[in-house]
Amino acid sequence: MRTFLSAAALLCSVAVYAHTPVCRCELNGNQITCQGGYHDGSKAVGVTMRVIAYSGEALAAGELDGASRFNTALPGQPFYILMDAGPGEVFEVDWQDIVGMAGDQFAATGAGGASKDGMPGNY
Repeated sequence: MRTFLSAAALLCSVAVYAHTPVCRCELNGNQITCQGGYHDGSKAVGVTMRVIAYSGEALAAGELDGASRFNTALPGQPFYILMDAGPGEVFEVDWQDIVGMAGDQFAATGAGGASKDGMPGNY
């Protein structure tokens, strides 16, 4: 019985691990392209994507398309992109982690880094 429970626990943990959402975003001109999916390599078609300012304001929203991609215009303020695959299955990409984004992108506006609590956005 103990072996059966151990095997069942292992299979459940692998199933949970296999569906961890992942996302990588890249800046091309004034357009951000994100490629989302799951840790096991499967696509995440239809998963909700949100672009959120550090103030908590929603800047853009959409879904991953048939190729698990999401495109959005570059916001004019610090932001993060939230991939929301459901309860407990979220992935965040901070603007500073977007490939091709200059570290001083928002320096001229006086805006930058994280909020007072050190975390992007409001939870």
